[in-house]
Amino acid sequence: MAATLDRVQSDGASREVTRVIASHFTPVTPTLLVRRALPDAGLRNVGPWIFLDHFGPLQVTQADRGTPPHPHAGIETVTYLLEGGMHHRDSQGHEGAVGAHGAQWMTAGRGIVHAERPAAGTLHGLQLWTKLPRAIQSTDPAYRNLGAEELPVFRAGEAQVRVVGGELMGHRSPAPARWPLLLAHVSFTARGRTRLEVPAAFDLAAYVALGHARFGEVEADVGKLVKFARGGTALEVANDLEDRADVILLGGAPLDEPMVFHGPFVMDSVAGIRRAEQDFHAGRMGGLAE
Repeated sequence: MAATLDRVQSDGASREVTRVIASHFTPVTPTLLVRRALPDAGLRNVGPWIFLDHFGPLQVTQADRGTPPHPHAGIETVTYLLEGGMHHRDSQGHEGAVGAHGAQWMTAGRGIVHAERPAAGTLHGLQLWTKLPRAIQSTDPAYRNLGAEELPVFRAGEAQVRVVGGELMGHRSPAPARWPLLLAHVSFTARGRTRLEVPAAFDLAAYVALGHARFGEVEADVGKLVKFARGGTALEVANDLEDRADVILLGGAPLDEPMVFHGPFVMDSVAGIRRAEQDFHAGRMGGLAE
């Protein structure tokens, strides 16, 4: 699904930047070092988004086994690729492969074990988590593979915008999100600008995945997470260089629920975490061979 927007107009107030957070390098496996932007000491979440890891660009060989089987509960995980490919399998029998500009959307719910293995070649992408609302944090696990051709794409000014989750300017992703949210990839091939209409009530941030971007008068380069104030309905993004720039826009309705974050489990109480750990060790989340 694709559409073109030749003119970008807005009568709303522009979102102002409240802070810029630098991601930090974190080893995920012995061969994979990622930039982690969420959670941060100064920012717990952006709407329902509670975790953001940025990996690559990096070269992957056939010998790279990726992330081995591991559990999750109480969250949804989203893997979005800018380059390369990723294969998913889990303890519920789901299996799928996604390529560049596609996404894997997994609902962990009451508990699931999964593994991801990259395809050989250049790999560049992000993994993000959303917290499931308290009322459905123990829902049944599920998985949805979203190919690049399934995600809506439109032009806004000099940028191309791909809506990975939620809705932006009338373009809705088929992703099965369980909370009002937004995830979009804003890309510039060279110098240019765009002005996007965003929901005034949403928490909102932008992560620079490649190149350099300017948000109003605030500049940020790769690895920076830019947090915006609530209230405005317009977001201005520009690329002042001749090089490519990729910006990931994330946000959603404010998350006003308790949250206990413990490794791969996110629940609303310590008791919930303990229950998830017991379920995993008792095999109630299923199993997955290496």
